[in-house]
Amino acid sequence: MPRRSVIRPLMTVAMLGVCVGIASYISLMTMTGQSLDDEALAQAKADRNDFFPWIFLAAAQHLPELVSIAAAVLALVWTVRTRRWIPALAGLGMILGANFTTQFLKRVLLNKPDYGIQQIVHNSFPSGHTTATATILVALLLVAPPHLRAKTATWGWLLAAITGMLTVLNGWHRPSDAAAALLIVGAWGVLAVIAIRFTDAALSRPGAHPSDVYRRVRQKMDARRENLERREDRGDSAFIPPAGSHQQQHNPHQPGIGQPGPRGDGNPRFGTQGPAAASYSNAPYVNAPYPQAQQPYPPTGFQQNPYAQYNGPGHGHRAPVRPRRGTVITLLVLAIGLAVTVALMPSPAVAGTWAGRATVIAGYLGIAAAAALSWRSVARWLRSLS
Repeated sequence: MPRRSVIRPLMTVAMLGVCVGIASYISLMTMTGQSLDDEALAQAKADRNDFFPWIFLAAAQHLPELVSIAAAVLALVWTVRTRRWIPALAGLGMILGANFTTQFLKRVLLNKPDYGIQQIVHNSFPSGHTTATATILVALLLVAPPHLRAKTATWGWLLAAITGMLTVLNGWHRPSDAAAALLIVGAWGVLAVIAIRFTDAALSRPGAHPSDVYRRVRQKMDARRENLERREDRGDSAFIPPAGSHQQQHNPHQPGIGQPGPRGDGNPRFGTQGPAAASYSNAPYVNAPYPQAQQPYPPTGFQQNPYAQYNGPGHGHRAPVRPRRGTVITLLVLAIGLAVTVALMPSPAVAGTWAGRATVIAGYLGIAAAAALSWRSVARWLRSLS
């Protein structure tokens, strides 16, 4: 694997980590950040009964769990059908790593100073609810078939953003908690893609695939067992050799078996006469009755990509990445612009006022921007994998 192909994804991981550090400093260590977070949470609680019916609020309590279960089932189905075991293992490692990072930051590393301006003093940064759901959605993107990655990425970042917003609406977390959790998941998703690319590069060497190794071991075991049986029989008629080896020993001059046939190429499997010419599958190039059938057979151990026939979005080096760069930039600009505008206002933002609603909208836009940035980072480095 080229060094450049590793450095650039690691730079993406570092960029996402820097974003988490900036978000933690602003929301935890500054009075302005704590004030904006608390105002957004208070406004979200005030809007619950004013703008949303009770059935929506009841469904919002369980929507993150339902999304996680549905994504996990779909990921399992895709893994079994496409046999993408390496991305599945990388996704499992990503789930464990991201959730451990979230809990370690929340309970061990980060401390929230009490400035006397927040109703809830204890630290909830980053969000564990958002991390749990977002990691399963990223794992679903890792095991998705190549021709479905664009749609999976689009729906994944939208569902992750909605899940983060619902944690604020339900009063579980502040907006910065959900945004930081999505950035952490994105960083671990890129690390999972790096692991997949390293493993694919290692297995792409000749004879490195597990099936090739297993096949060679079986061939050696069969040859050793046959030699042992020959030694035990010592020429008796009790041992019956395989049909192919028997014909090669006792019929060395038969065309198509041990000698070159009319084609004169010297390969016993290329003869146009004899038992070896009875099937088209014995030769890599055959004179088939139809021109489209004259195709080379793949070598032993090579598995063709079952999705190579799809040329739609999500496959190949030139495939578009979802979400688009413009979407990420637009969400970031709107979120930062609203937050700065509210922070510069002379009067404090109170729930029910224009400033309060602008604060919670800025928080929701920040969550959506974090989800879009994370999913784009993962999809960008994932599109080169088949």
